Amino acid sequence: MVNPFHQHLDELNDLLVAMARRVVSAIDRASAALLEGDTAAAEAVVSEDEQVNALQFRVDDRIIELMTQYDAVASDLRFVLGAVRISVDLERMGDLAKHVAKSVLLRAPAAVIPDSLRADFAAMGAAAVRIAEKLVGILEEQDQLQASQMSLDDDELDALQARIHAQLPSLGYGPQTAADVALLARFFERFGDHAVRVSHQVVYAVTGDVHLDRS
Repeated sequence: MVNPFHQHLDELNDLLVAMARRVVSAIDRASAALLEGDTAAAEAVVSEDEQVNALQFRVDDRIIELMTQYDAVASDLRFVLGAVRISVDLERMGDLAKHVAKSVLLRAPAAVIPDSLRADFAAMGAAAVRIAEKLVGILEEQDQLQASQMSLDDDELDALQARIHAQLPSLGYGPQTAADVALLARFFERFGDHAVRVSHQVVYAVTGDVHLDRS
């Protein structure tokens, strides 16, 4: 017989996976919109962020149900409490994708990023998508090994942000362009940081090991 509590835990994890999948789509389309100046795609990312928020509310409702109706053992409680934090980080990742998309709309029809930095931002977008896709697999499988290595994936975004910042003084951009570029690089860098935080929560849920977050 299926344990109803564990069935509800599985349903809770399915909601987190659904959030992560929407985050993959959001950062993928936001990155493409940034590179191509595609305002229609940017508007879609902004609009569909509400779907990520709606999933977070469903996660919250399910957590309340689990906490009030069942007596959970320690390992299950770790998962439930981790789900609270994971949903917050996933929602924030969706917000960061939305911020990238909003930057496209704010500067349209002008390009937000100069041609000289296009390759670096293409690399940032590709890295962010890979990280988000990996996060989906980690949540689906509760894969602590992959989760424990997420910080290595995030290092690529950190390095790209540092590279972009290092170029700004020598490229002679005006203050508005420099500010836009620095902020966009920050959005992608923070996106990776939240993915690392989610991964730490997965490791904690599975093993009970605590990772100190220094991001």
